[in-house]
Amino acid sequence: MDSGKQSGVVGVKTVPTAKLKPSKWLERTLIILSLVGSLAVLGLYQDLYDRYQSHANPKQAMYGVWYERDAAPFARDWFELTPDKVIIDNRVVATEFKLSRDELTFYVGPTLYRYHVVNEAKTELRQLSPAHYHPIFVLSGKHKNNLL
Repeated sequence: MDSGKQSGVVGVKTVPTAKLKPSKWLERTLIILSLVGSLAVLGLYQDLYDRYQSHANPKQAMYGVWYERDAAPFARDWFELTPDKVIIDNRVVATEFKLSRDELTFYVGPTLYRYHVVNEAKTELRQLSPAHYHPIFVLSGKHKNNLL
């Protein structure tokens, strides 16, 4: 039976595929579980960060009527922020706004309105977009005496 030919591979053991499958399934299951766990932890940290931001940077400080500073009364722009709406020219234009540490944003249709908070007291905003010009808006009403 031995024809005198020898194999070039020495000392190789073949392992049946049935023995490899459980460890591959175990590896894949652990990888999937670690990914799901990581996503859950990231989601919890995001929620924790949002709660901190709402405590450290409350939207209530921004509620009120904002008037354009240094503009003639007949040409002055204004908007009002309330807990459930944004009003421009006596029309509800948005039902929510976002406030980050130093930026206020809301959408009027497809147009994004962005404002930079100028001072720590949150009584002045600089309009960043739409970018035709960058007026300063001041908070009037319950937070301050009439500034105009």
